[in-house]
Formats: sequence, C-alpha cells, structure tokens
Amino acid sequence: MDSGGWVVDENDEAMFIDIDQPKEKCEKNYSRWNELPDLLLEKVFSYLTIKERYYASCVCRNWHRTFYLPYVWRQFILEDHTLTRSKFNYYLGWQYVLDHLRTSLCLQTIGKNIKKLIIKPMLNFSNLYEFMNIMSWFIEQHVENDPMKMGVGSNILYLKFTFPCNMTTRDDIESVRLFGTGGKLLAGLKRLMGNFPKLQTLELIDLMLEPCEAQFLLDEVCQTCCLTLRKLSLINVTKTPYQVLHVGVFLNLFELHISPQNLGDDLVELLGFTHLKHLHIVQNRYTTDEGFVKPIMSASWKKVRSMNKGLGVHLEVESNKFKTVVWQEGAPVRSILYDSPHIGAKVDVLMNTIDYFKQELRTYGHLNIPRFHMPKQFCERNDENFLMLVRSCKFLSTLVITEKISTSTVLLLAYSGRNLKWLHVRGNAVVQKCDWPKSPEWSEEFYSWLKFNSSSYELVEKEVSQMFGYNWKFLRDKAFKMLEVNLHDY
Repeated sequence: MDSGGWVVDENDEAMFIDIDQPKEKCEKNYSRWNELPDLLLEKVFSYLTIKERYYASCVCRNWHRTFYLPYVWRQFILEDHTLTRSKFNYYLGWQYVLDHLRTSLCLQTIGKNIKKLIIKPMLNFSNLYEFMNIMSWFIEQHVENDPMKMGVGSNILYLKFTFPCNMTTRDDIESVRLFGTGGKLLAGLKRLMGNFPKLQTLELIDLMLEPCEAQFLLDEVCQTCCLTLRKLSLINVTKTPYQVLHVGVFLNLFELHISPQNLGDDLVELLGFTHLKHLHIVQNRYTTDEGFVKPIMSASWKKVRSMNKGLGVHLEVESNKFKTVVWQEGAPVRSILYDSPHIGAKVDVLMNTIDYFKQELRTYGHLNIPRFHMPKQFCERNDENFLMLVRSCKFLSTLVITEKISTSTVLLLAYSGRNLKWLHVRGNAVVQKCDWPKSPEWSEEFYSWLKFNSSSYELVEKEVSQMFGYNWKFLRDKAFKMLEVNLHDY
C-alpha cells in the first residue's frame, strides 16, 4: 500500500509526498506533468469523457487552461448521462434529466469547436429530443443574427446517430424486440441535420422507420449538403424493403454504406450518375432476412458498370447469429467479409463467390473468433475450398481465415495466390501437419519441400515471409480480434 500521494503546491506544481521519507527529501520529488506541451495535453484530454476532463482541469492552472483548447472538444459524444442532473420523480424515483442551463453554457463555450458529433443509443428519449432542439436553436439564432459569425455547430463535419431499436431487457439478451423512431424525435433529428451546412459524413444507424417517414428523411440534408457530403451510412433506415432515392442527389459522394432493404434498381441506376467509388451493402443483426429482400437485377448493375466504371461493391455481414449474404449477381463486388462468431465458410457459399465474382474479387474473409464446431479431419475441413478460391480468383489480394486448417494449406495458399499480399490466419486453429496427398501436378521436389516446411510453425512463417517479402506471422487470438481489413486498398 502506498504511503503517500500527489499534491499541488502554491506554485501550481504537482508533487508526490512520501510520509516515510524525511521532510528534506520529500520536497525535492517534483513531477513535470504540468509542463507538458499543449499538443500532448489536448491529445490526452480528447480521450477523456466530459466528467473526467472536468476533474483533470481541477489539478492545476495549466490543465484548467487546456480544458478549453479547441482540439479537446473536436469530438462530442452524447450519452444518457451527458449534461444531466438528478431529479426525483414521485412515481419513478430519481431520474437523470437534461440540465438546460449547463447544456446552454457548454454549447456557448465549446460549441464552435465541435467537428464530430456522436449520439450513442439513448434510452431517455426526452433528454435526446431536448438536446437536439437546444443545439438547433443555438445554430439558428447565430444564422439569423450574424450569418458570418462562426458559432455553435458551424464547424461540424461528422454526425453519427444510432437509435436503440432493440428494446429487450438485460435479462433477456437472446430475444429481439425491434422498435423504430419517428414522430417528434425524428422531426428533431431532421431539424438538427439541416443545420449543418459543412457536413461531410453522415451515419444513421437502426432508425427502423416506416416507409412513409423514410420518404422525407433526408430532405433537409439534400438542400444543405448535396455537394459537400462525402460519406453516407444508412443502416436499417427502414425495417421493411424501401429504397431511399435521396442518395442519388449527393453527386460528390465517395463512400456509401447501406442495408440491402434500402437499395433498389432505381437507386442503383442513379448511383451511376455520381462519383461514388465504394458501395458497402451491410447486413447486421437487425437487418431484414434474405427471403424478404430481393437482390438488384443484373441489368441495373450492367448500366452502373458502363456509367461509373470505378465503382466497387463490398458485401458485409455483421451479426452475432447466423445470417446469409444477399447475393448481388452481376455487381462489381470487390470484397466479401463476414464478422460473426457463428458464420463459417460453407462449400455452397464459396462456390457462389467463385461463380459470381471471380473476375473482380479482391478481399474475402471471416473475422471474429468462431463459436461453432470445426471438424478435425482433412476431408471435412475447408482446406481444399480455400485453395480453390485463391486459384480461381486471380486478383484476390487479401484473405482472412479463422477456421481450422493445416500448416501445409497455409504454404499452398501463399504459393498459389498470384496477387495474394495479405494472408491473415488465426494461429490457434492451425494444425501442424502435412495432410495433403501428393497431386499429379506436383514434382517430388515440391512435395518434399511442402512436407518438410509444414512440420513446424517457424518454418511456415519463414517460407511465407520469403514469398510475400515481409515478416509474416500467425495471428494469436488477441491480435486477430484487433485485425482491421482495409477494403479500399486495391
């Protein structure tokens, strides 16, 4: 147990006091944290929550000054307890309600420094609605009084809004009860989005609107940001299939993330007139099942190919449960990525991938640690299917494998991949064995090389490193969980 602590003297300098040491020695044990340069201090403060920033600002004068630096408030995250105070309700007990005075003072002080506004899933809809209206009011007041003045919200470039559509209790995690937003909450969100003329990135997640409400969702954004918006995410805007045609208005859009139920033939054809380069078709846990969503017709993809030749499509599945991908036959698919512990490589899925996209596929992989049974026998595993995928897709550059394979399969994948640059293999699932029978195409020398180098993990890493030209290693589970695949690097 420590026998001392940190204190701040009258000169605003931090000092550690050890009661076990003589007084003359204690006075010489000073720290230099208060003398850190502003670039480092504001970087550190930016990682703290609002409450933590306040406590840090009470340490010394220099840290109190850092509290108001612009970079510290570059990102503002709104949660259930942000800028709230406790209030007793006779029927519900103590509750956290939005403190209007504190919110107003906060926005007046640091509102002009905010560039990224992130609204996390909030269960207190009243606080969320009031905060959006207060911020919209401040922005509108500045615009009316002085159009040239850079006031609250005038520098916001990024807005992310996530609605807590799953209303299940904590005790019932497995079930799903989906509810969408709408009414006054939706009106407040639309009003807020329309007040950001410099908006470059907009993310709307799990709104689950009715089609009649989604029809007017982006009206205000189209009026103010039709030329400035560069990235747009519309994940589960509606629960039922409905194509959001507003997307075709953003002519300078570079990256689009959208759920398959919000796509349509008309919308895809409109994208041919834009400068869109990356179309991510994303399915998450709350996305409508495949049977209720129709894929885009091949004729529509053909028109887009002729008008927007640089467009690349990315199919992504993010779910804690098993979910099949919605195949977009005829689309210029560059990547297929599964992020789920319950989705593994299936023979029919790999065959469809080869048949539909072998000429253009650049990335294929499965992320997350698997929680399903993986067979041990070679004839029951997917070693041969992965090798067929690498050989058939000539331009495949990134492959991520989380299932059980052998060391000899890793060597064959690295050797057979013509354009393969990044091979990410989960090392905990790799079997140290050469279980491939000799192929008539292989020479005795090649087969001897395969058997010898597959006898240890170190030899495999050495051989693969020589083929790829960099230090290649198997990924342990901790590193595999942190793996990030760049889908735009091709």
